[in-house]
Amino acid sequence: MINAYDTIRIKIFWGEEEYVISTYRNEYRSLMELVNDRLYPDAFGECGGMGRCATCLIHLGSAKEIPGMERNETSTLYKRGITDPSIRLSCQILIDVLLHNRTITILDNN
Repeated sequence: MINAYDTIRIKIFWGEEEYVISTYRNEYRSLMELVNDRLYPDAFGECGGMGRCATCLIHLGSAKEIPGMERNETSTLYKRGITDPSIRLSCQILIDVLLHNRTITILDNN
């Protein structure tokens, strides 16, 4: 079992590239901040983590065990016509042990 101080490894696909990022619990406020800090995608997370712009869309390899959506995320995805539970706003996903060994794909937000 991984504890709060253990390394969390996340595999991220962005375009044609694959990245394996190591972090630890609460190093970043959200997955969006980790992606912005480590990968620098243009126009990613423009609302600053409020869950309103949908510029930080990701696909989780599996949505199981990841906490459910809050009000802003649900509303924003609904407005975009997104109903797939494995597509989430990365700004609403906390960095914790539930992300360890997950595969995440950064989606084209256009």
